Amino acid sequence: MNLKTVFKGLLIAFVLQMGFFYNAAISQNVSKGPYLIEPGATTMVIRWEFDTKFNYKVELGLNTLNTNLLKLNYRGSKHGAYLYEAELTQLQPNTTYSYRLAGLDGQVWYNFKTFDKNQEQFSFVAMGDSRSNPEIFAKIMQQSSSVNPDFIISMGDVVENGGDYEQWENYFFSITEGVFESTPIISTLGDHEGDGDDGELFRYFLRKKEKVDKQWFSFDYGSAHFISLDYRHPENQEMIDWFIQDITRSNKKWNFVYMHRPSYNIGGHRSTWGKGIWPDLFREYNIDIVFAGHSHLYERFYPVRPKNQADAFPVTYITTGGAGAELYEVSTNERILAKAESVNHFIDVNITGDTLSLQTIRMNGSLLDEFQIVKTEFGYSSDFEEMIIPQEELDMFTMFSSSISQSISSIPLYSIPVILKVDLQSVADEVIPFSVQLEGESVNNFFMEAVSDTLRDNQVKEVILSIYSRCDMKFSQWGELSPKLRLKLTYEYDSEVYTIVGGAINYWPK
Repeated sequence: MNLKTVFKGLLIAFVLQMGFFYNAAISQNVSKGPYLIEPGATTMVIRWEFDTKFNYKVELGLNTLNTNLLKLNYRGSKHGAYLYEAELTQLQPNTTYSYRLAGLDGQVWYNFKTFDKNQEQFSFVAMGDSRSNPEIFAKIMQQSSSVNPDFIISMGDVVENGGDYEQWENYFFSITEGVFESTPIISTLGDHEGDGDDGELFRYFLRKKEKVDKQWFSFDYGSAHFISLDYRHPENQEMIDWFIQDITRSNKKWNFVYMHRPSYNIGGHRSTWGKGIWPDLFREYNIDIVFAGHSHLYERFYPVRPKNQADAFPVTYITTGGAGAELYEVSTNERILAKAESVNHFIDVNITGDTLSLQTIRMNGSLLDEFQIVKTEFGYSSDFEEMIIPQEELDMFTMFSSSISQSISSIPLYSIPVILKVDLQSVADEVIPFSVQLEGESVNNFFMEAVSDTLRDNQVKEVILSIYSRCDMKFSQWGELSPKLRLKLTYEYDSEVYTIVGGAINYWPK
């Protein structure tokens, strides 16, 4: 046997041995992924997390027989694990690609599809607040994947504590396995991620370019433009200026905003995020639907525009916070709410040309809600036009509702009341008579003298309520009072009388 033959044999053995080690490394070291983010007409980002640093590669091609070998780029390390990504560019629009980690014989292939820049038909799923109950979230993911969306947007709060590294596996990645390998996820930041570690792990896993304290962004998909806002900055001028510049550059037929905290919400937290600023911007820049979460329920408000502005753009607001977190109570008002229910759910949106069809589906697969927006050369279809209500009506109701649903900072006693200061601001150029009193069973457990007054010409009025307890009080670690304390507000507007029952008032000491 000559030296050349011996060397060739050793080389073959070395290559086979290195292949064995490479396969072993891949098979043992994947801790998360693959999952898709940043979908585009010619781009996609695929991420894996491993427990060992290595020279990982991905196979990519139009089919599994003709592929290119691409190196995975090292993104960073958290808690002893290592995040890698394939940032794919120069892909073909409206094309399906196959991919897998390179070097592992028999490994399953995954597929993803790019979109066409002028694509007029596609679908997406919207959901929010999946944290807390992985079992429920798993059922929501199973149901949502059955409608085969092109991508999924989330309203955030995907984990209980965004700064807890282990929760990202237990509450999110282990549940979404089998979905996000082929369906991209584009989530906004929730307060459970923002409060946990200022959104650092959220950005690390799910985002790409934003600064940790300024996580707002946008993307296009076919004929639609999507804008995600950072709930932490309702009055941030930099985000406002960015929004205006971003939406002004968009020439898409459909425009959507999604964020964690709602601007309109009359159940649950009764959030009024950015109320003095953002609803006007959404209307001015033709946002079709504003999606939000935070309150763990479903609400779809009728589309709104100012009463005396018939040509103003009608905006639809939807709260979708039912993907897994504990559910909250709903409040109903048939004048402003098309549908409200405290139930686990997701939203399936299908767009075909000038028609948007939305279905909200419960966890058990049953239909909760549905409606259409049909755009015409003259505006909208008559069915949609008939749904539009005055902006002032929605503003008035949500202002009163949130004002009487705030927390108290001390416990009412038999002889020492809690002083609750309620700030009311008129949103109409007319006199609004109102009265505030205890509601329902609260009369049996508390005492308060009712207060009656009027609002005039967009004024702000401070109402001071003195509330005494008739019984011993208890409260939970979450501030829930027992027995419950609720207020009721009655007001007259546009020659009609309205009654609002506030949410259960919680105890949060300063």
